[in-house]
Amino acid sequence: MRQRQFGSSGVSVSAIGLGGVELGPEEGEEPDVERAVRVIETAAEHGINWLDTSENYYDTRNEALIGSALAQVKAEMMVATKVAPGSAGSGGGSGFRAEQIRTACHASLRRLGRAEIDIYFLHWPDDTGVPLDETWGTMVELVDAGLVRAIGMSNYNIAEIECCHAARAVDVVQDGLSLVDHLENRSVALRCGELGIGVTIYEPLASGVLGGKTIEEVRAVWSAWADMAFYQRLLTPGHAEDSWAVVDGLRSIGDRVGATVAQLAIGWVLHQPGVDAAIAGSRSGRHIQENAAAAVLDLSDVLQDIERLIPLGPAFS
Repeated sequence: MRQRQFGSSGVSVSAIGLGGVELGPEEGEEPDVERAVRVIETAAEHGINWLDTSENYYDTRNEALIGSALAQVKAEMMVATKVAPGSAGSGGGSGFRAEQIRTACHASLRRLGRAEIDIYFLHWPDDTGVPLDETWGTMVELVDAGLVRAIGMSNYNIAEIECCHAARAVDVVQDGLSLVDHLENRSVALRCGELGIGVTIYEPLASGVLGGKTIEEVRAVWSAWADMAFYQRLLTPGHAEDSWAVVDGLRSIGDRVGATVAQLAIGWVLHQPGVDAAIAGSRSGRHIQENAAAAVLDLSDVLQDIERLIPLGPAFS
């Protein structure tokens, strides 16, 4: 699998990264370290050399689970994790003041069992009044202290990215993008590519919408999250039917080229200008193998056919 280096950081990642959040532990679930070990080792066997997590995932428990698993994994696996400005989704956040970020970094290192973090992201913008230059300056200090190899920004607009990049190079940006969601981020990826900033993509399968399952199956997975914005955009009546119009189109194209819906969706993301890697998580070895194979798909004959499906999706309804 091809690898891309992020700036001068020395960090080179595979085109597919393993989404760590799917490893849990979910609410009421005990951490399953043995399963996590199997998943990570399977990913490594198929050319994946990094995984993605955050202090925010399951209120730091995802990092702790991954750290326990990595202690047993024989293959080398790099780790990207994130510091969050506050609570959201499935966990909490340390905050973006200088001392809060330093404390968060040391806590993540301890949970992950690492001497350094390969990629450290700001998870999403702060809305409490902490100046971005203070936050970014602290991230730079972590690199200078040898605690972090590469630093990045997730879910920021291009003006904020360029502001930080002017002070000290942003090594990598992480944003959402798929055929049915976050399509506006294509322009962010393009501009980052022009600036020499690496780009990794989360949700290339749009929370499972582009994974080849039925509407009912995907809705069942997210039933407890029906009030979330992504559910409203992709899975509510009217929007869901538009989402699956894209899925049906992908299935037809996949039948022609011998690829699954998920592989075409991930492959399309990897073909977007500026994009270096896409994150795909699963507890299934078969799905990991399928996702990894998307990195070597030749879409030259069908890329325009895939592009023509986009207006069928929920973003245009």
